Amino acid sequence: MAVERILPPFATDFDSQPDHPNTRLYRELIQTTLTQILPEEWLRINTAPLESQGCQLENFRSLLPLTASLMCQTTPGNMSFFSVFRYRENAFKFIFEMTSRWLIPGKRLNTVAVYAVDFSFPTLSNDVYTLFEIMISVENKEDLEQIQRNLPIIESEISLGVVSGYYARRILEVKGISNDEKTTMIQEQIANVIKRQPQIISQDAFTEMQHVLVMCRDDFKAARDIHHLSRIICVQYLFRQTLRREIKEGTRKRHLYIKLFRAQLRESGSIKPVLGMVVAINFLKDKEALEERHLLNAIQRHIPGVQAVPNSYYLNRRGTEPICTLYLEIEKENGHQFAKEEIRFLKQRLPSDLEGHIEHFMHPVFMPRNEEEIMRNILALSSQIRYLRDIPQMFISFDEQSHLHLFFTVILVRIKKGNESSIEELFKQSNTFLEYRQDRCKVIGYLKKKYQKEATVFIAKMPKEKFLRQDHSIDLNKARQTVAIEISNVLGDVRDYNGGMISKQNELLSAVRNLLKDTVKYEEILLENFFYSLNPVIMRTVLEPEALKKLFLMLLHSISDEVFKRESYALRIRAEPAFVFLLIAAEDKQIEEEINHALKPLALSSTALASSFVFVSNTPYLGYIYRCDDPLKQRQFCITVQHALGVCESHL
Repeated sequence: MAVERILPPFATDFDSQPDHPNTRLYRELIQTTLTQILPEEWLRINTAPLESQGCQLENFRSLLPLTASLMCQTTPGNMSFFSVFRYRENAFKFIFEMTSRWLIPGKRLNTVAVYAVDFSFPTLSNDVYTLFEIMISVENKEDLEQIQRNLPIIESEISLGVVSGYYARRILEVKGISNDEKTTMIQEQIANVIKRQPQIISQDAFTEMQHVLVMCRDDFKAARDIHHLSRIICVQYLFRQTLRREIKEGTRKRHLYIKLFRAQLRESGSIKPVLGMVVAINFLKDKEALEERHLLNAIQRHIPGVQAVPNSYYLNRRGTEPICTLYLEIEKENGHQFAKEEIRFLKQRLPSDLEGHIEHFMHPVFMPRNEEEIMRNILALSSQIRYLRDIPQMFISFDEQSHLHLFFTVILVRIKKGNESSIEELFKQSNTFLEYRQDRCKVIGYLKKKYQKEATVFIAKMPKEKFLRQDHSIDLNKARQTVAIEISNVLGDVRDYNGGMISKQNELLSAVRNLLKDTVKYEEILLENFFYSLNPVIMRTVLEPEALKKLFLMLLHSISDEVFKRESYALRIRAEPAFVFLLIAAEDKQIEEEINHALKPLALSSTALASSFVFVSNTPYLGYIYRCDDPLKQRQFCITVQHALGVCESHL
């Protein structure tokens, strides 16, 4: 007995309007097309027993997605391409693009007719399916042969794309789509995210999309897939919304968020692995900046041999809003992929490091030269030279800075003997990197009424790049020391008249570095900030290096202790026979004033108590070193500080 080709009862959205002219048309199309392309063994008489309907549904689902084609026998002629699949948004556009554009790559075929209709089998399930047909004009035999060769590949790609929007976008990207088409697909993907997670992402994400895509160059968008670009947009949007909430709460704290993810770039037919980085930060001052060089320097400190992907950086800062989002891609010089351990390490270290790389732009200082002070310094240096054997005396002071250089005023007094070369000539004969600019040179007296005392005032100009610290502040101390050393290389033995205190400070700091070496990892800029915050200043020369090391280690342990940051303040105390060490972290930045006020009645000498005050990740840390071997006084000191902390807490 022959099997009758009859479909199960089907329904469409047109059924609610039986008199509509399209109802009959589309029902006939569904009936005719499905009975034509569905396998004969699946079709059954619609009076099949109920117990077989579940099996019939499963068999139907196993056929999907189903593709078929009806080739023309002669050319010119028309061919039809059919597809049946479970309903998915925007699948129609994907099939149309694949059949009209990629059956013959590089040639868009003329579409004679196209339709798509949704239907269901209500007796089997509530699932909605789509039937698609596109009729294409085939102009000649060569086109027909090329279509026949490409059709199996196109059918397999369509079968993937109608099931998954992700595969559809990937297939179109691999084949090549314009930036306008890519923008449309990004918009569709973001719309899907909004639909899935409306409580997290809203329609405002389209504004973020517009900003990002307008700022990006065309070659940037061309080298990155839709998922990559959509991810950048969504992450920036979420970071921006989070920062806005933080600012609205009124907290004057720095917030920095970072997202790292692996990605691939397609350039000239090759695939290059990169690491994408989205950073969002709120600026606390108008003259703050975080740029590509800052990001790259922070990364290179942890992973050497990395470089920025050309033209991958962009900054998104809108008007006067104190929020900034940045994007940068980095790659390894050897072309290798970033390991999971490297990414995990960067996620842990970069947030705090980047806060230290924020640059603070300052207005240039206008300060006319104080001629009276220069004359006083010349006289002071001259008084130091009383014998022929005395070496030249030098006074160095910072003058100004430009965008690229530092300028120091140098006063040098020496005994000039016979036909000895001038200071200017000695600089010309040397290979020093200092640029010499003479201001004046004159005789200011005689030694033994015979030998001239010569005073030379000149400007020493030097590049400032080598003296920029991690936070892009200028290390004037190091720069000044370099000037002194370089002048000694040019002129020979010279006494740095006003560098004695600086030299002592450098010696103590070097001693602390040596004690810390190979014992603990720390940031050099943190040690310098800690050391140069010591008060009174005399303590930067007379304190014991071991005592400074212990207080600095307490600071490092406190920074790494998460529990230490959860209270309004936290206190660490370490008592030794000759010292008491205190380390305090607090939300109240005025805590130092309260403690210093409480300590005044103790009448401690200037060399008995040293204090330091540094900010780390926007948290103030206050440290004390009390030099005392009396247990009673040590106890009194600790009680006084604890009482002051209690007073501060009661005011919160």
